[in-house]
Amino acid sequence: MWVKICGITRQEDAMAAVDLGADAIGFVFTRSPRRVDPLDIGRWARDIHGMEKVGVFTTEDPAYIAGICNYLGLDTIQIHSKFGPGHMMLLDRFDIIYAVRDYDHAEIPDRRCRLLVDPSMGTGKTLAWRRMGFPFILSGGLTPDNVASAIEIARPAGVDVSSGVEISPGIKDRGLMERFILEAKR
Repeated sequence: MWVKICGITRQEDAMAAVDLGADAIGFVFTRSPRRVDPLDIGRWARDIHGMEKVGVFTTEDPAYIAGICNYLGLDTIQIHSKFGPGHMMLLDRFDIIYAVRDYDHAEIPDRRCRLLVDPSMGTGKTLAWRRMGFPFILSGGLTPDNVASAIEIARPAGVDVSSGVEISPGIKDRGLMERFILEAKR
């Protein structure tokens, strides 16, 4: 099971995610209490290796997105807005995770994109979990206590957590991250 710890704001949380066996970490570059400044995290984010690094965006200009991703050495762009023609050029240089709010609108804009179903669109709310006819990443309201059930019911290819492993917005709890990863990968 692919596991992403999102909303990383501190180097120690990123390193804990690496040490605990997460497959990916996410940095938020759009309006959010977990928003980070690329210049602030650039000192250490570029040096993280051995896992997928994801930049989370909404309506930012694709050229701006590419600039941040190149500067930080990010592998993947997660888009929480309508997929436009400008996003196509990003597919030539980065992997893309395309986020949708619900299962009923779960269309992948391009076969090279991965799909993330997040009913909360970053607010931590859950939706009734269900299976889909193709691989997807499940997010929204996941915690160490419910991730195993969510995986059993929905059978996603991966899970993505942020607030479910936090002490406060952007501040991760190592114990919660460890429990989440263990439950997701069991």
